[in-house]
Amino acid sequence: MNSSLDCIPCILSSFVRLLEKDILPREKHEKALRQVLFYLARADYRQSPPILGREIHRLIRELLQNPDPYQEIKKASNQKMLAVYDRFRQQVHESDDPFKTALRLAVAGNVIDYAPQNRLDIWETTERVLRSPLAVDDSDALRHALRASQQLLYIGDNAGEIVLDKLFLDTIAHPNVYFAVRAAPVINDATLEDALAVGIDKIAQLITTGDDAPGAVWETTSHDFKTVFNTADVVIAKGQGNLEGLIDTDYKIFFLFVAKCDLIASRVGAHKGDFVVKYKSQKRIE
Repeated sequence: MNSSLDCIPCILSSFVRLLEKDILPREKHEKALRQVLFYLARADYRQSPPILGREIHRLIRELLQNPDPYQEIKKASNQKMLAVYDRFRQQVHESDDPFKTALRLAVAGNVIDYAPQNRLDIWETTERVLRSPLAVDDSDALRHALRASQQLLYIGDNAGEIVLDKLFLDTIAHPNVYFAVRAAPVINDATLEDALAVGIDKIAQLITTGDDAPGAVWETTSHDFKTVFNTADVVIAKGQGNLEGLIDTDYKIFFLFVAKCDLIASRVGAHKGDFVVKYKSQKRIE
């Protein structure tokens, strides 16, 4: 999908929040902001938001001379969620429908995100998603598809969040799972290092998108990723970045996410802040 003018304030807000973490000397803030604005003034907005995000964060890493500015944040997110993993697992196992409880927790995990302007609280959101209806609920279709599938591709999103993805995968116990992460650091998106840290390699074969965009953008993903994608009979994509990069493809995909902006929410028939399990068939969504 193309970028919208509404994406620009979000990109700038994310950049300003990064500067506020004092990872760059304050006397260099203005120069850094001007470079980001210079790029945005000349960018092609026919590109998807993850492509813009990729270029912005490459620029940020160059300015900082730091290949992974969010490394400590990612480690802390993973550790925080691993510390409560057993509590969530018990909650799933004691529920009337472990599949739907684990699925809802995976959706709730999508709030662990440092990119959007309005960050949500994981604990409040976890409780809310367990007691609230999904605004778009294709979970029964997902359950049915998983029962019949021979190969599952699960495209992850953020560090920390992937702990709840692991819980969902543990719950469904699919025999043939590929779990995709980013090929290199970008924002707090999960990489192979993060997936290994939380133990997803114990229940899935790890692959990367082959790219450092904050979303799986079909045109720039690797041949290896496309091969797995094309052979999977069920694809689950977590988060808005993956949706932005894949929703205009002609593939069947289940998107699991919290709608964090009006643009994406309206695209799937929801509102900002809603919890979504959206099945996209081969017919394009216009």
